[in-house]
Amino acid sequence: MTSIASVGLNETEILPAKPGPNVVICIPAFNEETTIGRIVSRSKEFCSHVVVCDDGSIDRTSLEATKSGAIVAAHIKNQGKGAALKTLLQEASVFDPDVIVTLDGDGQHDPSDVPLLVAPVMEGTADVVIGCRFNGGNRIPFYREIGNSFLSLMTNWSAGTKVRDTQSGFRAYSSKVIPSISIIENGMGVDSEILINLARQGFRIEERNVAVSYGGDTSTLNPASHIIRVIWSIARAKYRRLGRVSTIGWSVASGTLIAAFVLLWIVRMPISLFGLGASSIALSTGILAVALSPRSRLIRWLRKIKIAPP
Repeated sequence: MTSIASVGLNETEILPAKPGPNVVICIPAFNEETTIGRIVSRSKEFCSHVVVCDDGSIDRTSLEATKSGAIVAAHIKNQGKGAALKTLLQEASVFDPDVIVTLDGDGQHDPSDVPLLVAPVMEGTADVVIGCRFNGGNRIPFYREIGNSFLSLMTNWSAGTKVRDTQSGFRAYSSKVIPSISIIENGMGVDSEILINLARQGFRIEERNVAVSYGGDTSTLNPASHIIRVIWSIARAKYRRLGRVSTIGWSVASGTLIAAFVLLWIVRMPISLFGLGASSIALSTGILAVALSPRSRLIRWLRKIKIAPP
């Protein structure tokens, strides 16, 4: 069970603070005392309520957020972005919002872009709107651009989408989408997990270009660790969808394809690059599916060294 301490919530805050659509902005934060106050203050201009989840910070994050007018739900210990978003969605539902907007607490997102994301939802043309950072107008560290491109490729492959920035935490969700969001991942893979699940359920997903600032590069997770965790989440989502029977099927299919291409090579028949690529992907998928079996030695070992979740 998630341990939460609510700060700054009272009955008068249940009513919408301003006319127009009831927008609730949700901000996951971990040790963001230097930025959270400014972000909350700016966010209040574009919504009815701001809810912050202090995910086990050891600094003044909760205090600064509360002083700036946010409703704060504080985790007793750090649990990860996924756990924070789960808490935020629960807390935000109290206000019966038309739209829930999520943005990061490190200052990279500009709250003035919130109306850009909210508009398609209110116009009824989209159920989810993602703020795309990779639009040519932002200065983004090269390693982040490469890493995000790779993760977007994998996420789109699993979700069947063509989203440019699948890792963006700046999103607007229609109220009708919220009950369909089921978060299992506690860590950084949650953005991919949500996108994959909503895409499979047929919700309409759009993107809008937004500004981003990486001044100081305040991420609390190193890029390599971030990539590994997101890949893990995507792989687990894929495995859950395939199931055990499909795991065997993938293994048999990939083995058959490889055997066929080896036979063609032995008899010296031409092999197209497309065919070789397809067989390689099939083999990789089969190996991954078997490796991710809950009873596999790989999973047991990763759990033993506390990398894999239980």
